[in-house]
Amino acid sequence: MKIYFAAHSPKKGTGFTHAPLPRLKSGAGFTLIEFLVVLAIITLIMSFILVSLRSIREKGRDGRRFQEITQITKALQLYWIDNEEYPIATCPCGSGGWETSDASPNQFMEYLVSSYLPEVPVDPINKRITGFSFFGPRPGNYFYAYYRYPSASYCQCDESSPTCINVDRPFGILAISNLESYVPADLPEEGMPLPPEIRLPRAICGDPGSDGICTVAEYQAGQCRDWSQEFDYSLMLIE
Repeated sequence: MKIYFAAHSPKKGTGFTHAPLPRLKSGAGFTLIEFLVVLAIITLIMSFILVSLRSIREKGRDGRRFQEITQITKALQLYWIDNEEYPIATCPCGSGGWETSDASPNQFMEYLVSSYLPEVPVDPINKRITGFSFFGPRPGNYFYAYYRYPSASYCQCDESSPTCINVDRPFGILAISNLESYVPADLPEEGMPLPPEIRLPRAICGDPGSDGICTVAEYQAGQCRDWSQEFDYSLMLIE
């Protein structure tokens, strides 16, 4: 037996109705104001991300600087054991006769190569802005520096003074010119060392007086010297 199904439209009054199809709004989508708001939010988020990435890169470069200065320090100490003195800075030199990594990267402290280091590292950025001055803020200037002093009168003082740091022997200074994430770009102030609250290694000698701060004027007067006037990070290696 064959069965046939016939489709019938519901008749009026039977209780059956057609469900209406949904209709799209005419002109549905973002308005110009909504688009600009979304764009502003995305731009703000991207700026936060870029600042965060920049900070991470700066801290990474500073970490590398600390590691490399430690390597150079150990190499200099081995040199002193073998020679009973620290090496004399060789040129090409930067400002003030200092041996600096930006002046000639391949020749920077070359006397340490092979015997104490496979190669002498240089600053990750390793550049200097024209017109650079050692004293005062130093943004944009990145290099390592080394100098050996046979002696220095401003390092000698009356040891009975509680603020005297007497150094009457030859010594070397190893330094990092600029750290990106530890020292604000507007420091040190002109004629001043880094403030005491910035706790980074700093070479200092002589007698800065009761305030414990050796200014550039006191250095020029032969009273003391604080190398944080010139470098964000400095070590004194006394023979």
